[in-house]
Amino acid sequence: MSTITLTELYSLLTEKVGKETAQSLTSYIESKIEKEVEHNTKYLATREDLEKGFKEQSRWMLGVFITLSLMILGLYATILLK
Repeated sequence: MSTITLTELYSLLTEKVGKETAQSLTSYIESKIEKEVEHNTKYLATREDLEKGFKEQSRWMLGVFITLSLMILGLYATILLK
């Protein structure tokens, strides 16, 4: 797939449909592209979001580790105390 700039698109369209139509089409396409890029970058995670997620994940992992350790120790204790 080849890439075409707005200037090249404008010049190609001017030959086919006229100057005004070409200008309105290219401005429409440009605004659509800007809106799409803005929409896509609006929901990207920031550094703070990633740090917050990492801290929360670390807390969960620690909680699960402690719970599993206590469960294993409890199983060993029940087996050994029989």
